[in-house]
Amino acid sequence: MIGTNSCMEGLHCVLRDLSIPTLQTMRTSTTAFLSLLDTITDARKLRQIHAHMIISGIIKDPFAASQLMSSPALIEFDYACLIFTQIHSPNLFTWNTMIRKLANKGADSVNPALLVYKEMLGTGARPNGHTFLYLIRSLAVRLDLQQGQQIHSNIVKTGCGTNQFVSSSLVGFYAACGFVDKGHQVFDEVPQPGLVLWTAVMRAYVCGKNPQEVLRLFGKMRGLDLMPDAVALATIVSACSQLGDLDMARAIHGFISKSGIHTDAFVCTGLLVMYGESRSLEFAHRLFCEMPRKNVVVWNTMVHQCIKHDNINLAYQLFKIMPDKDVVSWNTMVGGLSRLGRCKEALTLFHQMESSGVKPNTLTLLITLSACASLGALDTGTWIHAHLEKNHLNSNSTLDPGLIDMYSKCGSIDKALQVFEKIPRRDLFSWTSIICGLAMHGHSKQALHHFHQMQEAKVQPDDVTMVGVLNACAHAGLVEEGWKLFHSMEQLHNLTHKIEHYGCMIDLLGRMGCLQEAYNLIVKMPMEPNAVIWGALLSACKIHNNLEFGEIAAKRLLELDPSDPWARVMLSNMYAEASRWDAVMRLRKDMKECGLRKAPGCSLIEVNGTVHEFLVGDSSHPMQAEIHSLLENMEIMLKLG
Repeated sequence: MIGTNSCMEGLHCVLRDLSIPTLQTMRTSTTAFLSLLDTITDARKLRQIHAHMIISGIIKDPFAASQLMSSPALIEFDYACLIFTQIHSPNLFTWNTMIRKLANKGADSVNPALLVYKEMLGTGARPNGHTFLYLIRSLAVRLDLQQGQQIHSNIVKTGCGTNQFVSSSLVGFYAACGFVDKGHQVFDEVPQPGLVLWTAVMRAYVCGKNPQEVLRLFGKMRGLDLMPDAVALATIVSACSQLGDLDMARAIHGFISKSGIHTDAFVCTGLLVMYGESRSLEFAHRLFCEMPRKNVVVWNTMVHQCIKHDNINLAYQLFKIMPDKDVVSWNTMVGGLSRLGRCKEALTLFHQMESSGVKPNTLTLLITLSACASLGALDTGTWIHAHLEKNHLNSNSTLDPGLIDMYSKCGSIDKALQVFEKIPRRDLFSWTSIICGLAMHGHSKQALHHFHQMQEAKVQPDDVTMVGVLNACAHAGLVEEGWKLFHSMEQLHNLTHKIEHYGCMIDLLGRMGCLQEAYNLIVKMPMEPNAVIWGALLSACKIHNNLEFGEIAAKRLLELDPSDPWARVMLSNMYAEASRWDAVMRLRKDMKECGLRKAPGCSLIEVNGTVHEFLVGDSSHPMQAEIHSLLENMEIMLKLG
């Protein structure tokens, strides 16, 4: 009995702290004891109570033991198993409690809930609906179709097939496994399906991307005078979102408005998404304005829909007047600005988020790293890296590819390599990031070396990886190696050539002066060449003074975009090289008459976390006078120098 006194003293402290009856009272009051279990959230106190249950003999009561296992403080599966083994004659409630506990366990190779179920059957206990609900949950996590069909057979044999909740779980299980039709069969076998089962089968078809069947079922359900609830409405609205039909969206919205059914925030959010997917931001915004109560999820959804439809200004207006902003709100707005190329504003907003007291999460930092990469904001990117390290936010290395990309695009390839070398288990994204980064910096041999290491590590490349490798060949002028890798995409890696891969090959051939070969490749492309393809050929023609192919490339570029000044400028320069001044004057006159001007050059620099942008001929910078004064002084010092 060593340690018994300390356990008893500890228990008395727990009881005293929680104002629960004394130990003597609890020996005669199981109800009071069970109420104590419901309030315990601390694992240490739970162990003390467990000790008392053993001492007092309450542990022998199967119901009390089941309550102990159900306690929110019990999060250790091994400990739950230990409690279960101390119960001499578990009843069905106890078996179900154990199965439920194990059903929530991760998707291991062995299903512990199924093992306990089989053990339960061996004792002669008869399962009920709760047993099957927990079992189906554990099977759905593992997508174990074979075992699920066996459990389905057991459900039918025990007569639980008519249980609406069990049947609904089966429908969801089959849908998760990709067999929606089998779920529909379960639905058809129930004589009088209730709203729960109707909702389950409609949700299954939503998961199976078959919105037409959802709407057909909804019509059939209404024909039976069965009205949907908020959960069913959310499912129907999701189907309309997949359909993308504005007329149907308005019809469903009209039905909801006239039905008088209480709609929660989830349904309202679904309606906004439905109108968004129907390409009607106007209707979505009108609905949003009419909503009497809007929580943060509704606000976030509306902002997201604005960004998705490229109305960043309306998104910004809504964001500014949001009464409450969570991390999703900030992520949505920062990500939207970054996606639409307004990276400077995205970084400004990120700094505002910091000062507002909202703690950034992993997604925030990933989005901001992307914005830093686009702007070359190395200081902010380095701060994010330090923040990740300090707060242990990158323990699973998910942000490493973003860090590598940021350092590469900010001109610090050495830092990118340092991040890559520290990754314990390199996946496709980390390999691709470093290969593309090295290629970008002209380190072609290193990029190809890493690509071969990637293959030795049995990591299969994807389309983006191959773009990086082909770019490396282009920078190094490796025509033979480039062709070999280009052909290996289909032959070795089962990858289809995309227009980006053709662009890399045309760039490679063009750099090396193989203009006829580059033109032949363009002609043989399975897709229509875009402006990037013809632009790569035109640039190569300018370098190698090939006016014949240059005129062809410029003509095709102007067919794609008649207002493109760059093609005219390049062609004009080529005419000037060939001393064809009449053609030069004709192009310049054409540009003047059309009001076309070459886009001004732009440069960016980050100082103390703020990105400054400079355009050719622009005088809008607030420190313009100081900058010009400093440049003049530097020029004088260089001349004296």
